[in-house]
Amino acid sequence: MKPYVLLFPALAGLAACAGGGSEKAEAEAADAARLTAISEYVSSIDEKAASNKMMAAHNFVNGDNSAGVIGLYSIKDTPIRLYIFPEGPPGDSSIETWFYLDTVSVDVKMLREVITTKTGVIENTFYFDVDTLVGSESRKAKDLPSLETAAITPYESPFGKTDYRFSPVEVNTLAEKANAALLIDRKDLSPKANEMRRLGASHWAVGNEPGWFLAIIPNKKIIYTGNYGENVIEFPAASAQKGDKDASIFTSSANGHTLTAKFDNQVCTDDGDKKSPFTVTLTVDGKTFRGCGQSLF
Repeated sequence: MKPYVLLFPALAGLAACAGGGSEKAEAEAADAARLTAISEYVSSIDEKAASNKMMAAHNFVNGDNSAGVIGLYSIKDTPIRLYIFPEGPPGDSSIETWFYLDTVSVDVKMLREVITTKTGVIENTFYFDVDTLVGSESRKAKDLPSLETAAITPYESPFGKTDYRFSPVEVNTLAEKANAALLIDRKDLSPKANEMRRLGASHWAVGNEPGWFLAIIPNKKIIYTGNYGENVIEFPAASAQKGDKDASIFTSSANGHTLTAKFDNQVCTDDGDKKSPFTVTLTVDGKTFRGCGQSLF
């Protein structure tokens, strides 16, 4: 859901008119301007999701719950958006949380959460400027689509002054923990697979006879390494095409080389009896290889 860019200019205008340019009106206008700037910044970050590096992690401990984390990164490899989402069986309620971070200081600029219950949906948004909470708001609706037109009201915390959302320090600490979880190597992956994951790879595949591996890095490139590391070819990025039985197919070409990789939703067992969720058929320059694959997201 988009930030409320249109709301704050109106608030700024009202504040400027109130009190004939009094100090209070000027302060309110300044706060409204900061909120508008934060909202516009957040919109620019969301646009980068179509092109920038992303990473995912699972089993992140958030309070009493286990959650997943998805990070969006700048071209300088700093986190600019972190998304924490619930994993496991659904309960009576669930909370999804987004942190938008400054590209330079990596401080949280906005915290947005969506709380879904059996009776409706609540969206709470908090705006930060360095170490100051400059605004907070809430809106409620019967479902997610209805939130777009729901009335915006001041946020009222059920936790009082102990609410971590009011503390820039606590908010930034949670964001730092979420990003740290993304940077930890996954124990179920090989060193090479973890290396590709840190580059933002979404899919990984490996096979034998001769040994090869494949990394799909969205919006960047596809890396094929064959014959036990002797042959390395980088292909332009390609979007996944849907195949039969929801298979994902990637096709690309570069410098006279061609590649097609098909990730079938069929469990694959390698020579060491390790199971992977995908059976992969890889064709490079007309030669076909078979192996096992998995999502790194």
